[in-house]
Parts: sequence; structure tokens; C-alpha cells
Amino acid sequence: MATSANHRLVARLPRTAFKPGQSGNPRGRRPGTRNKATSEAREVARRLVDDPEYRAELLRRMINGTAGAMEPLLWFYAKGKPIERVETTSEFVGVSNDELKARLEAAVASLN
Repeated sequence: MATSANHRLVARLPRTAFKPGQSGNPRGRRPGTRNKATSEAREVARRLVDDPEYRAELLRRMINGTAGAMEPLLWFYAKGKPIERVETTSEFVGVSNDELKARLEAAVASLN
């Protein structure tokens, strides 16, 4: 019977002095603290991408089209996520709806 097997398994689990819902380490690690392996991996990636020989080889592989898919991941680990910026122009600021409609109609007419 599965029930008796589960019951025996639960009976062998160690008893703890902690109440349900209470952590064994109430203060714990501070939020946002990186673990040692992550810090070491970032440092290795940082040293690699800052190496002039690596950069020269990467340029050669990019020109040949043989740079692997791991390159962006390596750079992400070393330098972080790139900042995404959207450039906007102000050519439509202060333009009336009628003027916008006229421009749209002219653009559509040029497609036909």
C-alpha cells in the first residue's frame, strides 16, 4: 500500500525545533546579494571580454560570420544588459490632426 510507505517515510523525517513557517535563519542573506559562484563567473567573463587578444579574435569571427551564440551571453555576464534607447524626432510636435491626415494620405498615395 502506498499510504503505509508514505507514512513510514514521513515518520523517519527528523524533528526540528522550529515552528511551522519559521526559518532556520530568520535574518538570512540580504536581498540582492549575489552568491559566490555568480560573482566568480562574472569576474571571469569580465576579464575575458576585456582581453585585447579575445577582442581581436572576436572581431575576426564576427567578420567571418562564425561568432557563436554564447558571445552575447558572455558579454551580458561581463558588462550587464545594454541600455535600450529609443530616439524620437520632434517633427510631429505641434502638427494638427488635419495636417497629420494629409501627410498620411500623401504617404499612402505614394505607395500606390
